[in-house]
Amino acid sequence: MREDYDAIRRLDAEVLAVSTDTLEGAERAVEFLDLGFPILFDTKAEVVRQYGVYNLLRDRLATPSIFIIDKSGNIRWKYIGRNYADRPSNQQIIAQLEALQRG
Repeated sequence: MREDYDAIRRLDAEVLAVSTDTLEGAERAVEFLDLGFPILFDTKAEVVRQYGVYNLLRDRLATPSIFIIDKSGNIRWKYIGRNYADRPSNQQIIAQLEALQRG
């Protein structure tokens, strides 16, 4: 996501990662990965539960997921992984953003 962050921003979109890791673990990840976009620390898994992506794989973790949410707070597109490695490409996400802008 970091590589295409500028392209996503040019589409008037923002990236927000949600981490259920401990604050210490998440800080290490931010430092190591140099993400460049905000991370919400959800150590009690409240947000991921509200989005329905907690423990779907029976691992007591947040399932890798992407949500495109409009400025009114409506989910316009989502991708929920079937396993930890199942994630859409950045290009798929950008294509969805472009399609939503076209209407």
